[in-house]
Amino acid sequence: MLNLSKSQEAVVHAEIGQPMQVLAAAGSGKTRVLTERVRYLIENTRKDGVIALTFTNKAAEEMQTRLADLDELDERCWVATIHAVAQRILDKYGHTIGLPSELHIYERDQDRKTVFLQSLRENNVDIDDFLNVGDEKTRKDRERIIQNYLEQFSVVKRELLTEEEIKEKYPSNESFLRIYQEYQGALVRSGGLDFDDILVYAHRILMEQPWCAQIYRAKYKHLCVDEAQDLNKAQYEFIKVLCGDKVKSVMMVGDPNQMIFGFNGSSSDYLCKFFPLDFSAKIFELKENYRSSKSVIRLANKLKPGSQIEADFVLDGQFEISSYKNEEEEAISISNKVNELLLQKTNTEIEGDISLSNMVVIARNRFVFLALEKILSEKGIPYSLKKGERQAEPSSIFGKVLDLAIRIRLNPKDWIDGKKLCTALKIEVPSLWGNDNILLEMANAARQSSMSFCDIYAELLDAIQALDIEQPNIPKLYDNFNKIIKDLNDAHLPKEDNELERSLQELDDFRKCWTTFKRKGLGESLASFRNAIALGQVADNYDPAGLTLSTVHTMKGLEKDIVFLMGMCEGIFPDYRANTKKELEEELNSAFVAITRAKRWIFVSYPLQRVMPWGSSKSQSVSRFVKMLQM
Repeated sequence: MLNLSKSQEAVVHAEIGQPMQVLAAAGSGKTRVLTERVRYLIENTRKDGVIALTFTNKAAEEMQTRLADLDELDERCWVATIHAVAQRILDKYGHTIGLPSELHIYERDQDRKTVFLQSLRENNVDIDDFLNVGDEKTRKDRERIIQNYLEQFSVVKRELLTEEEIKEKYPSNESFLRIYQEYQGALVRSGGLDFDDILVYAHRILMEQPWCAQIYRAKYKHLCVDEAQDLNKAQYEFIKVLCGDKVKSVMMVGDPNQMIFGFNGSSSDYLCKFFPLDFSAKIFELKENYRSSKSVIRLANKLKPGSQIEADFVLDGQFEISSYKNEEEEAISISNKVNELLLQKTNTEIEGDISLSNMVVIARNRFVFLALEKILSEKGIPYSLKKGERQAEPSSIFGKVLDLAIRIRLNPKDWIDGKKLCTALKIEVPSLWGNDNILLEMANAARQSSMSFCDIYAELLDAIQALDIEQPNIPKLYDNFNKIIKDLNDAHLPKEDNELERSLQELDDFRKCWTTFKRKGLGESLASFRNAIALGQVADNYDPAGLTLSTVHTMKGLEKDIVFLMGMCEGIFPDYRANTKKELEEELNSAFVAITRAKRWIFVSYPLQRVMPWGSSKSQSVSRFVKMLQM
């Protein structure tokens, strides 16, 4: 086993069976402690199973890799995100609460909007009247109004509100409950659910069918929860009902100073207040930062006094805080510093060579990067913007047909994706949905289309219709269409080169997803594959060759030797929308997270002027967080 500090060892070797609250500061070895505790539980019990809940799929993969040497790992340890665990419960036992089999996850916001508008139409609601849209100018607010409704629907689900609580929460909108129920009905009628429904329905199954929960309790005697400061009510209540009165061996690990997902209903109260009360948990603290340099730790303590303790033998590190005339000068300075560090090649404080791969530029939001992206391109410095685990929608027609047709093969009632497929193929929309042979009908219609490569798209629809849903031969499908597209060669116009290139790339991405799905043992069926994609379980590991640009939220849980934190102005960081004490505290947490992503060196900067979207320049005030760092 790895060497552990006394405080880490106290957690790992704590008495088995007791509830544990572990408050783990940034850099304190949280993942290491969590992993070694899981190992200790498996090695020191005979047959007990352990569920380890992580916040991201990447964290789950990292933990599985660290535990790969354990015998019986697959049989006794279930490492997954909380949504992945809930989804499996839903797949197996959704029928017990009257849900149709193999519900389709609408993970895209635009699909949720489409379902919402359809639910209004089905109830003979005049949409423009409902949205208070009376003229062309006001109609521009339509998207905002729709988005607001969808956000409130998410609040209802994340807070597990009852009908009476919904009425109390929205007293000024008497029709809100009915509108919400109609939206839910439209989802189920289309054979779908949205991302928030996964936990709501799984929680309901465990509550209404106690025998289902008992099946899991009989096998899994221990539960470990990572990033517990980011739990919301639905997640916490799901954990509670999964444990019931039987499972007491629950360890929650987290850092209230790093709670930055309040927009998802997260609150550190579930870790810090409710869990100790509900489970009578024993409290442990890990405060030593083994990851970061003295310079980084001291900056972090200026934002959160006393949150970090310097471990022995920690390197000195370095930090700079700089102001610039405008965004362009800030961007030029960052790019020059990057090149300067690359020329330096090595430093005793950096393990290995200094390269773009051990640097990151962090900002509060992605719009801050616009000037930097322009300068990096001009200077020939490769870069990439780090994104979340959800996959982007395909851009080629072939990629769209492949993606949408699989959704419809699994759920012929899915008129949302069905209409998108008809648009991509330039064919008429069917009058009825739910026909098991609807893809064959679309294939016949596609063959009559005048669009380029219509025969290939039709053949793809036929091939997807012919797939065995329980044991689909995806490698064969890939090989066939990889050859078909490559064999086109000179039989197309030069202007179609880009379309064919993107088609091959997206077909290759699809094949990689399947390979990852199988390698991880996530299932066998086409439905399991589709759900794994929706849950972000098959996304490629982010390993860019260039400089990483990342928002604070997508950088959470990761670190780099060298961090640039840019755009530190009031209104940007903290965000201008943060007005309440709670919101500003979360912004402070975000700044703390940004600082503690640095292992060795950190360079903080801000412009004194910014160009507004309408073209004029505006003077900026330095962020209050920078002032705290300068104290």
